Amino acid sequence: VPLTLAIIQGFKVEVAGEIYILPLDAVVECLELPREETAAGAPFGVVALRGKPLPYLRLRRHFGAAGEAPARENVVVVQHGSHAAGIAVDGLHGESSTVIKPLGAMFRGIPGVAGSSILGNGRVALILDVGGLLRETLRRAAREVAA
Repeated sequence: VPLTLAIIQGFKVEVAGEIYILPLDAVVECLELPREETAAGAPFGVVALRGKPLPYLRLRRHFGAAGEAPARENVVVVQHGSHAAGIAVDGLHGESSTVIKPLGAMFRGIPGVAGSSILGNGRVALILDVGGLLRETLRRAAREVAA
């Protein structure tokens, strides 16, 4: 057993049958992605949240997950500093305490990934880097607006 363990409160989401963990302190709220956005299937987009534009990134497309998106997708609104964006996922699994495991050298530098955790069923879940995902979302949204 290691002498030090890093434990965070995480919010588990599902994409293509895989579980990902968002740091709970970055999660603002969750909402259902409007049907017209779900049908579009674009890797990113902008949805209205209380009359303001909210760029979002579809996690399925970001990681190149196989398969079709479900008929109903959810958006987890996250905030990092003064920036907010949405992360579109297939399902929401709620919060849990998460032990952070470092990634091996082969997996370091993957955009949007901060670490990993071993779930209760023995499977590995990636812990997402909200700052990295926000930068990617805002960068793609700005490029789309400029085009």
